[in-house]
Amino acid sequence: MSDSDASSTTQKDETDNKPLAGIDFLVPIESFLFETVTTAIGLPNEIDIYGAHERLHAAKLALKLGDPALSALEILSTIASYHFEPSNRLAPFQPMAVFKDKRTLIPGDLLLEQVEILIQFSAEIPSPALRARVSDVCCVRIPSNANAGFNAVEAYVKCVNMAYLGEAVFMHSETGPTCFAAHELLTRAVFLARRMGWIRPEFDPLREIIENVAQLACDTDDGWGFVRFGRLSLDNNLWERKKVAQAAERLSQSERIAKDFLVQRELWELAALAYHLNKEEKESNRCLVAAAETYISSANARVDSAMVQASFLNDAIQAYMRIPGTKEKRNELRDRLTAVQSSISDEMSPFSLETDITKIVKAVEAAVDRKSLSEMIRACFTCELSPNHETLRSEAIREDSTSILSFASRTVHDHQGRVYYNVPNADIKNEALLEDRTRYLMNQRDKTRRQLVAAGKIATIRRIIMFQHYISLEALMVIMTSSSFVPPGHEIIFAKGAFRFLNGDDLEAAHLVIPQLENSLRYLLSQNGVETNRINQDGTQEEAMLGSLLDEYRKPLLDIIPEDLLWEIDLLFNSRGGPSVRNELSHGKMRESDFWDTELSYSVWLVLKMAFIPTLQIWDEVAANIEQNSR
Repeated sequence: MSDSDASSTTQKDETDNKPLAGIDFLVPIESFLFETVTTAIGLPNEIDIYGAHERLHAAKLALKLGDPALSALEILSTIASYHFEPSNRLAPFQPMAVFKDKRTLIPGDLLLEQVEILIQFSAEIPSPALRARVSDVCCVRIPSNANAGFNAVEAYVKCVNMAYLGEAVFMHSETGPTCFAAHELLTRAVFLARRMGWIRPEFDPLREIIENVAQLACDTDDGWGFVRFGRLSLDNNLWERKKVAQAAERLSQSERIAKDFLVQRELWELAALAYHLNKEEKESNRCLVAAAETYISSANARVDSAMVQASFLNDAIQAYMRIPGTKEKRNELRDRLTAVQSSISDEMSPFSLETDITKIVKAVEAAVDRKSLSEMIRACFTCELSPNHETLRSEAIREDSTSILSFASRTVHDHQGRVYYNVPNADIKNEALLEDRTRYLMNQRDKTRRQLVAAGKIATIRRIIMFQHYISLEALMVIMTSSSFVPPGHEIIFAKGAFRFLNGDDLEAAHLVIPQLENSLRYLLSQNGVETNRINQDGTQEEAMLGSLLDEYRKPLLDIIPEDLLWEIDLLFNSRGGPSVRNELSHGKMRESDFWDTELSYSVWLVLKMAFIPTLQIWDEVAANIEQNSR
């Protein structure tokens, strides 16, 4: 982060000390006409907003407090510092930095009266980069102001056109008109133009520059440039679809990108899309095959790493899955993948934990090694029984009774430092609170077991499956379509979740699987004649949530689910002070690092286990179908 960026990230902090220009008070248009301001914005060949921001920031620092031009420079410097996200159509300007309870400034902070003043001033800004930014910000704040929109589009086009003519460059590793920055500007310009009327003659220069840059990328064998602007031309019907397809196909075979398999793949996929839109499915599938082959080329180029090879080969198999008539090729790749996976363990670095799980791991390895896929899947989801809830309760209470901490209340914090549960002390007289405390203690005691199971058993079996077998989605669909725990229409969700889980992707698996628990419990009850809908006084209907299901409907659930398993579900997903995995996930509070946690892995496994258990009644048939669909 540059010094100017660092300064901009403190702007919100400054609200505690002084009023901010344009936010707490209006800056008149006269302040923008001072020579200090006009000099700072007076570069007509400036097409990159980063240069404008640095210069405005430097000009601001050079002024003394009280200078009449200072407020105008502060507003312009702040606007130039916004983080630009053109793909976010509703909010393209985001804060540069977000802190715990603060953030840097965004367009929504500006007074509307200040925006109206900026509209009057923006058209006269010599710098096209700054003119585009200020005009667009005004358009975001006052969408009905057409002048701001027209000015923004004109300035965005001006920036890219100057780069196209060689009159200016962007401040990136790529400096020309086909670069990522230029694509961002024209992407935003297209959105504004479409909102105001795409066919208007005022936007002829926009359409022209997109076509020109796409042609330039094509003529210079600029693969990434054509991926960007060929797609922009295709999406906006500026080039004929077949022309885009043929150009992308030719570029993908250019010597300039002979070893760049990623851009080759993007070009082949662009060609496939263009042919598909042109209703030439045979040609589209041919290009998809070529795109899939780039994964194999990537794998062939990384003979130094079995892990990387396996990743690319798996991607190739997934790419071929959407192409008809490629079953033989997929089987060939699966055989190669299985062979490569056996070498992955050689790349693994050893790790140690405070608790030695070597014996657990070796015992599991001995039990499942070289077994069939169906046997390994069964071993994975039957490797641990739920703990006896009565034993767990008595042990937790006994351990707590010997601790001096039992007479003190405690607080439980989430990863953001917020208190989400207060643990009452042992002297509490309220029976409900005392039960909450006991469940918290049960959870804490069982946490070690869950961690050992996740790290020692589940992770080990998953690793062996990945090394020795290729897991297909079809094989897992066999389980889910046979399970009474999985509601109709949800089979593919469970299957994809299990696929991700068994392949070690807990992040995606958690998002697919954990939200299904509540609905599956309702489904089990409904299949057993128990209605979980409530009719409110106003006539609306409301379904029982997880807490109600485990409380009000506990008795009918116990007729369906073993008591210890139901207790484990309650402790893990519903009890206050527990892992809160379901709550954290559903509210989007989990960070990437949280998905490596053993509690998360165990939680996903437990829900999948519930989907698996009903199939044991017909396991011989299910196992046979798994093996049949695993190739």
